[in-house]
Amino acid sequence: MIQNPGAAQSDSYLLQQINSASPEELCIMLLEGAQRFLTQAISAVKAHNIQDKAKYVNRVSAIVEELMVQVETDDQNDLAVNLSRIYEWWMNQLFEASRGDDAPKMELIYSQMDDMRLTWTQVAHRAQQAPPPSGGLGAELMG
Repeated sequence: MIQNPGAAQSDSYLLQQINSASPEELCIMLLEGAQRFLTQAISAVKAHNIQDKAKYVNRVSAIVEELMVQVETDDQNDLAVNLSRIYEWWMNQLFEASRGDDAPKMELIYSQMDDMRLTWTQVAHRAQQAPPPSGGLGAELMG
């Protein structure tokens, strides 16, 4: 097996990015990954490629599950509870769309993820400008 030295360096860089990311930046990265795989799932649905569709839907699902884990709902914070509900809805819609080969439903999820990603980008920007004493919105929601 031929090793790709660039891949190891890339993995190291990605790990460094993840480890140094704020909770907000981590959400942005997760949403970007989910969108990338969702785009591939949509293409697979349109091409009637069941194997690729399943692979990419599973990857999106794993990322949404990670987003769900990141939200702390122990204190019943309204924002955290609502985020959890959105993520659960995405999971349900994703699997319905996958079962029905419904690309438009997947595109709706993509659009909502894009809106969420843009919101987290704004939150991250504000946190960098003037971080509140509590550590920022993301620190309150994320573990």
